[in-house]
Amino acid sequence: MTSTHETKINDIHMPSSMAHVVCLGDSITHGDTGLGYHVSHPWPETVGAILNIDVQGFGHDGASTVDYRTYPEWEMAKLHLPDADLIVVGLGTNDVDLENARTEETVKPVVSRFEDLMDEALGLSEQHPAVAVLSVLQFAVEEPIFRERFTLEDIVEINHGIDLLNEAYRRMCRVNGWHFIDYARNINQRRELFGNSIHPNQQGYNRMAALLAPRFAALLGA
Repeated sequence: MTSTHETKINDIHMPSSMAHVVCLGDSITHGDTGLGYHVSHPWPETVGAILNIDVQGFGHDGASTVDYRTYPEWEMAKLHLPDADLIVVGLGTNDVDLENARTEETVKPVVSRFEDLMDEALGLSEQHPAVAVLSVLQFAVEEPIFRERFTLEDIVEINHGIDLLNEAYRRMCRVNGWHFIDYARNINQRRELFGNSIHPNQQGYNRMAALLAPRFAALLGA
């Protein structure tokens, strides 16, 4: 039987095995399920296996554009950024949830903070890397809902903010010459791919990796 990785390898024009990818982000980059444990194979690790390249994940649970650079994962990422051929950023879930960026006006500072983070990250690089900005997943509205924190009305409001933020990120990428990868539309509201209402499960992270790998390969010049 052909494995998922083998199937994807056959379908992808592979980048050089010397390529280096640095992934900045939150709990979704870290592989949290929201069920009290992290998956054994977060999506950066799986993308690295699919493409046979070095993909390093530096996600911190709960991080947003407000505080990502206060965490040790950022300090570790800084050691790898000089050699990065591609910088991938997955931040925004907690800006909408914890920082309440849910209107057009409150989303604007998220973009400014994101651009400031990228100014520093790109300033550390020596390779003129490509930049990929990942879309933000909607929260799942099907049961079981994470009722310790949310009502269905809360999630509907949050998802509206996520839609606004994704559109703002798309515009930001056009202005800066970055690449917006809207993988989320292929996962949104597929409850079987989620752990709690916020985080994918292992199946969801595998799906993420399968969607992201060919996009990364293209950006790496494969």
